[in-house]
Amino acid sequence: MDTIVFLLALPGAWIVLQFVSSFSYACENFLDEWLLHRHRGEEEESVGSLLLISGFFGIVAATIFGLVAYFAPNPEVTIFVGTELTLRALGAGLLEVLYLIPYLYAVNRVGAVKTAPLFQVIPVISLILGLFVFGEIPPIVHIIGAGIIIIGGLALNLSEVEGNWKVDSKTIALMLFSSTIVVISSFIFKDAALEGNFVAAAFWGGIGMTTMSTVIFLVYAPYRKQFLTFVKRADKPAWLYQLANETVDTIALTTSQVALVLGPSVMAVYAMNAWQPVFILLIGWVLAKRGSQAHAELLHNTKLKQIACAIALLAAGTVLIAL
Repeated sequence: MDTIVFLLALPGAWIVLQFVSSFSYACENFLDEWLLHRHRGEEEESVGSLLLISGFFGIVAATIFGLVAYFAPNPEVTIFVGTELTLRALGAGLLEVLYLIPYLYAVNRVGAVKTAPLFQVIPVISLILGLFVFGEIPPIVHIIGAGIIIIGGLALNLSEVEGNWKVDSKTIALMLFSSTIVVISSFIFKDAALEGNFVAAAFWGGIGMTTMSTVIFLVYAPYRKQFLTFVKRADKPAWLYQLANETVDTIALTTSQVALVLGPSVMAVYAMNAWQPVFILLIGWVLAKRGSQAHAELLHNTKLKQIACAIALLAAGTVLIAL
């Protein structure tokens, strides 16, 4: 335990953690894509099942952090941090499930390569919230970075349809909605973790995730049906991929949350996500080379150049915002 605390206290530890989180999220994006395609032909069945399973998995994370608090030698590491902080952490957990809804629909539409890199708008949204909520005037370099990110996002979802170039506005809108929820959740979680303690925030966040999935399961019949259908029909590989997906998600979420607490600001931490679109492109390229027809078609010749340029813009804009 002392070794872990020492390592986390090292300068730049949050950068390493967010780097790990970015790679983990990139892997998860492709696992999400694969699981969604398991039910291609029943278009939205896997959206509901993935959403609910991810939320229900929050109880596993809550159990782990509950045990950490129980066996921690430091009495200040506790899950009992008062009603207000508990509600904040619960709220962050609820939002961790809600952001998946527009994100999964976007991935279901066009795949991971053209959706996951759009999470780079998170620093832009942070800038906007800082401006209108806190009155913070961003420096010119941040404004330029935000503009580059917007151009990159538009270029990523620009395609030729019957001789005309069109932007997939629906996918962009879904990802903007998802990213906004992520930003709000991150601010709430960071606040709860700093005023209380990280273990308590992570514990109640996990409880919040499971609570949200339970409510959705009880009140929204289509998702309940989708979830039960997945449970009945899923074969062993599907369950193994689902377990891998939730394990990778837990690693990605936990490392990102620790980075949020250690980092100087939410915007700076998410600016390190400039690596995620790069990882997305590399993983997609590897899958194409290994025989994935869908990724081979997407990353073929001129499309590869367009997507690579768009991702380069997204990453460059994110780096500028981090300056």
